[in-house]
Amino acid sequence: MRILITGGAGFIGSNLVLHWLQHHPQDHIFNLDALTYAGNLLNLKEVEGNSNYHFLHADLRQTDVVRKIFIEHK
Repeated sequence: MRILITGGAGFIGSNLVLHWLQHHPQDHIFNLDALTYAGNLLNLKEVEGNSNYHFLHADLRQTDVVRKIFIEHK
């Protein structure tokens, strides 16, 4: 399964990413985050080398970017 998590570099989102990858290691996680005030990639150190984890630095409001992500990763 492919899962899109928005805001996955913040406190709650990063814990969701970690939890999901620990309990569903076969799934692919796409973490879309603009890294504004709450986002911090240090929260995701544990998953950096995981081949099923993909960080996408973008803002959810960028509809063209979001559309491209869905097309590339259907």
